[in-house]
Amino acid sequence: MRQRIAVLPILLLISFAAACGGTAPPPEVELTPAEAAPPRLAPPNDAVEMARTVELTGSEMGTMWTFEGAPVERWEDQYGFTATDDWLERVRLSSLRYGQFCSASFVSGSGLVMTNHHCARSCVDAVGQEGEDFLRDGFYAETHTEERTCPGLYLDQLVAISDVTERLTGGEEDMTATERAQAVGTLSGEIEDECEAASDHTCQVVSLYHGGRYMLYEYQRYPDVRLVFAPELQTGFYGGDPDNFTYPRYALDVSFVRAYGPDGKPVASPEHFGWDPEGAQEGEVVFVTGNPGSTSRQIAVSQFMYEREIRHPLILQFLDQRLEALHAIPDPQLARQMANQIFGLSNTQKLFRGELGGLRSTELLARKIRWEQEMRGQLNADPEAARGFAGLWDRIARLQEEKADLYPQLVIDNTDNLVASEHLQLAAAVSTWADQMALPEDQRAAPFKGDAADQTRQRLLETDPAASGLSAAMLAGRIEIARDWLATDDPLASAPRPGETAEQAARRLISGSQIGDADFRRRAMSMSPESLAALGDPLIDLARAIRAKGQAAGQAWQDVTGRENAASERFAKAVFEAFGTDLPPDATFTLRITDGVVERYPYNGTFAPPHTTIYGLYARSAEFGNEDPWTLADSWEEARDEVDMSAPLDFVSTNDITGGNSGSPVVDKDARVVGLAFDGNIESLPNEFLFGAPGGRTVSVHSAGIIEALRSVYDADALVKELLSE
Repeated sequence: MRQRIAVLPILLLISFAAACGGTAPPPEVELTPAEAAPPRLAPPNDAVEMARTVELTGSEMGTMWTFEGAPVERWEDQYGFTATDDWLERVRLSSLRYGQFCSASFVSGSGLVMTNHHCARSCVDAVGQEGEDFLRDGFYAETHTEERTCPGLYLDQLVAISDVTERLTGGEEDMTATERAQAVGTLSGEIEDECEAASDHTCQVVSLYHGGRYMLYEYQRYPDVRLVFAPELQTGFYGGDPDNFTYPRYALDVSFVRAYGPDGKPVASPEHFGWDPEGAQEGEVVFVTGNPGSTSRQIAVSQFMYEREIRHPLILQFLDQRLEALHAIPDPQLARQMANQIFGLSNTQKLFRGELGGLRSTELLARKIRWEQEMRGQLNADPEAARGFAGLWDRIARLQEEKADLYPQLVIDNTDNLVASEHLQLAAAVSTWADQMALPEDQRAAPFKGDAADQTRQRLLETDPAASGLSAAMLAGRIEIARDWLATDDPLASAPRPGETAEQAARRLISGSQIGDADFRRRAMSMSPESLAALGDPLIDLARAIRAKGQAAGQAWQDVTGRENAASERFAKAVFEAFGTDLPPDATFTLRITDGVVERYPYNGTFAPPHTTIYGLYARSAEFGNEDPWTLADSWEEARDEVDMSAPLDFVSTNDITGGNSGSPVVDKDARVVGLAFDGNIESLPNEFLFGAPGGRTVSVHSAGIIEALRSVYDADALVKELLSE
């Protein structure tokens, strides 16, 4: 399941994406001594040396093209395929944005829509009535009247595109970066309002090339969406977290919904994808359409090094600490309650570990250095253009050093972060309460005013920090991280006494504090900040100390990231100046099309097959003794003698996808569905920073496997007929 869960929002770096074309020998452009990165973030010598000889592919920045900028000539040269205007329009109108996080597509003329099971999961769970469990049992509506409304779900179809760059970029010369951003935001809102007043569309101004171009996208929104089919969760997410981000795979990660109109009838969708019942074959050219969220490709080498040396290692350490504590929970009932959290964190841990592996790849870094040198060479070919970016790389490198100093302090001293001790959180909250109540009400934060303050107070009094049994482990983990990253005199890093382990210090601090006592909290919350500080409670004292340092780091962080945003905007403009629209723009959760080929890859000393089969699903279950998460659903056990074991189930291709592409259709040159993208393999994770990781693949459900499952396992004959009759 290719997605990023919301972990530590304060940790997230603004991501950029663009792409590089051309493989000409790099011009002789070197970093001058004044622009060399400080030693801590300097690229290692082996990568610098390799950058002199490494060859670029021309697609380092990816292949996520907008439809108005589709590389028709490139496809014709590379594949001998001519994408006509009619073909592009049909593919665009057949593609959909599914809610806020996924992609989908029309696959019949009667509003039938295909997406991933993991995208439709909330709908599948929501439509069940008393006594029904469709996540466990699956769902199939044989007739329209049996289809059930997905609450809150909508589908967006991109129906019109227009260029509004000129209107948004005039008169920028005398503006600061902040003023320009405010002006663009105001004008974008006006354009969207005008668009929506003149049509029944949902309108969005999209910034492409980081302000190099602005497009107005008009969407036909379908707010009435009803569930048609979903397999069991056990089948849709077969293999669970162990198989996530891996291949070979055996998941039937597919669901179908239907769009309805205001008249309560299925919408007519004349533009939709056909269906290829044979599916994709090895060597076949395929296209993926969908709405990729973001990547971090269009960053400078120094920003790449910051991710490699600071942000990614620290986030991964937080994830490791949290999961270690969760896996050590002795109470079986509590462990079951934490299962979803463990899954989400494990998913993110695997993601960050794969990305960090790419960041630490000498070849990947060498290609990044080489790409940046070529881009600077393009700029230097026009001295006047190059002067507009003088000192930019040096400025970005210095900002990374500032961030490297601030970031660990910022996140480690955030009491609500991933390694969150409930006792320490509560001590910080009580301390904050005292500080806020000492202010006039009109100066307090929202949770400390009026009725909200009453609710905050009630929560603080009712919280039981001992409930999860994780508090001491979380505090010990935070202390260990602080000792690795912060100065020795930092309040957390210096918490252990001489000879004391982090775990011993955590237990001492918690046992010596009264913060777990509701009566104590009631008294403490009536005190002034000065009286609270005089109590000498060890956790309250620790919370106050780290809050003070964290707040100072937070203020400095806002300043440095504000300056970095301005520098990154200039960097993006430098890329645009060098390459223009010859490259695809950054991902912005807007519709894109990417080309690729169904292709095996080297794996574990042999090759990963281009596709897996239904036989492999049964074999994997047998090999693991049918234990979870490789347990066969009852429907598949019952269909063992009926199903075609040789039918392809999942397959891999070289298309460029990321979070947001879940549910994306995979189509052939005839605009027929040959698959449904649902994940990337572990080898693809470094594509976050530079596309073309060796062995990186998109993982999709095969169209032949979908039909075989619908026909032989779920007896969904009406659905099969609808798919194949189009």
